[in-house]
Amino acid sequence: MKNLKILMIEPKSPGKHIFSRYAIPRLGLPILGTIAKGLGHDVRIVFEEQRSLQKGDMAWADAVCVSTITSTAPAAYRFADQARQAGARVIIGGPHATFLPEEGLEHADFVMRGEAEESFPAVLEVLSQERAPAEVPGLSYRLDGEIRHNPLAERPTDMDRVPIADFSLVAGMKGWFHRGVIPIQTSRGCPHHCSFCSVTPMFGHRMRYASNERVAEELERRRGSGDAMFIYDDNFCASPRRTKELLDYLLRRGVFLPEWSAQVSVRAAKDEQMLSLMARAGCRVVYVGFESIQQESLDLFRKRQGEDDIREAVRAFHRHGIRVHGMFITGSDTDTVENIRATARFAIEEDIETVQFLVLTPLPGSAFFNEMEQAGRIQSHDWSLYDAHHAVFQHRNMSEATLMEETMNGMAKVYAWWRTLGLLLRGKVKRAVIRAYAANQVRRWRRENRALLRKARQGATFTTGQPLAGPQAG
Repeated sequence: MKNLKILMIEPKSPGKHIFSRYAIPRLGLPILGTIAKGLGHDVRIVFEEQRSLQKGDMAWADAVCVSTITSTAPAAYRFADQARQAGARVIIGGPHATFLPEEGLEHADFVMRGEAEESFPAVLEVLSQERAPAEVPGLSYRLDGEIRHNPLAERPTDMDRVPIADFSLVAGMKGWFHRGVIPIQTSRGCPHHCSFCSVTPMFGHRMRYASNERVAEELERRRGSGDAMFIYDDNFCASPRRTKELLDYLLRRGVFLPEWSAQVSVRAAKDEQMLSLMARAGCRVVYVGFESIQQESLDLFRKRQGEDDIREAVRAFHRHGIRVHGMFITGSDTDTVENIRATARFAIEEDIETVQFLVLTPLPGSAFFNEMEQAGRIQSHDWSLYDAHHAVFQHRNMSEATLMEETMNGMAKVYAWWRTLGLLLRGKVKRAVIRAYAANQVRRWRRENRALLRKARQGATFTTGQPLAGPQAG
C-alpha cells in the first residue's frame, strides 16, 4: 500500500461550558491513527482544543480525516473544504456524519458511517486509490453523480482487538497529559433507550466489554501519564456484576489505578457493594444523567426513574465518599419556568457537588430529532448552536430566550458566590475552585450570547429573524 501522510482533525466545540478547560479528546481519531500508523502511514492528529491547526498541516497531508459531533459540524466542514482546496482527499466521520452523510458529502470525498475500526484499513486503501469505494462497509461516496451508501460495517464485538490509542500521535499531547487526565474506555454501548440520546443509534444497545486483562494492560501502559483517569464508557456500571469483577481484578493484582471518574446511571447507586468497591478502587466522581426531577419529563425522556430514586442515588454516592456531577435537561414539553427553578433548589438541598443544566437538544440520530423534524418545530439548523446551551426548537410553554435564560439562571444559583465562599471557609478548596470556574463560564456564556438573547427576547428566532410562532418571553 502507498504510504500516506494522514492529517486527522477533531474541531473544538464552538461555545464555552463548565468543562471547557478540562476538555479531553474523543478516542476515535487516536485509535484510527494507531491503526494507520501500524500499517506504515505517517499520522498527525490535531485536537483543536489543545493545539490550533497550523499553516503547514494541510500542505503536509495527502489525506485528511475529520471527526465531528453535531456542534462541531460547521468547523469540520470548513476544515474539509480547506483540505480539498489544498489537494488532499477528505473523509469525514463521527456521529453527525453517520446520521447526515449526504450533508457531509457536500464537503468531503467520503463519509465513514458508524464505528470505523474494522473498515479503516480498507478506507486507507481507498484513499491511496488501491481499492474501490464500493468494497468498504459503512462508506458513503459519490459515483457518476449519484450518492452511494454501502451497508454498515459490523460493530467490533471483541473489544480486545481495538488497539490501545497511541496518544503520541496527537500534536501537543505532552502538555495535555501534564494536566493529568488519562482517558480510557472499557466498554461500548448502552442498554437504555433515552429519547434525546444518539449514543445507542451510534453504538447500539448491546454492551461490548474489553477483558479485565486488556483493561489492566492499558492502565499499566498509562502509568506515569497522569494522576487522574476518566472512563469514557457511556455507562460504566451498566452491568454491576462486570464492574465488580473488573475492579476486584484490578485491585487484587495491584494494577496502576489513579483517582478516577466515570459516567454511570442512577441505578448504579442501588448496589452498595459495587459503590464500596468503586470507592476502594479510587473512584472520586461520578457523572450521572439525572435529567429531571419532574416525573412527566422523565417519562418523555424514557427514563425509568423518579425524584426519590435520584435523591437516594445522590445520598448513596455520598455515603461512600464519591462526589456527584449531576446533569439535568431543561425544556421537555412538560417543563415550566418553575420546574427549572425547582431543579436548582433540589441540587442545592441535596448538596450535589457540581451540576450542568443542559437545554434539550434534538441531535440527529435521536428519536427526539425525528419527532421535532416531523412536527416542524426545529427553529434552526445552525449546528454550532446544538451544544445543549441554545434552544433550537419551539417549546410549548416558553420562548427560546426564557428557556436559555432560566437554564443559565439555574446553574448560576447553584454556583452562587456565597456558596463557593462557604466551601472555602469549610476548607473544601478544590471544590470551591471548580465551582468558581463553573460560575465564571456561566458569566462568559451570558456575555458571549448577549446579542442573541436580546434578539430572541424581541420575538425573533436567532437564525432567521422571523417571529416565533409560539409563546414569547415574558
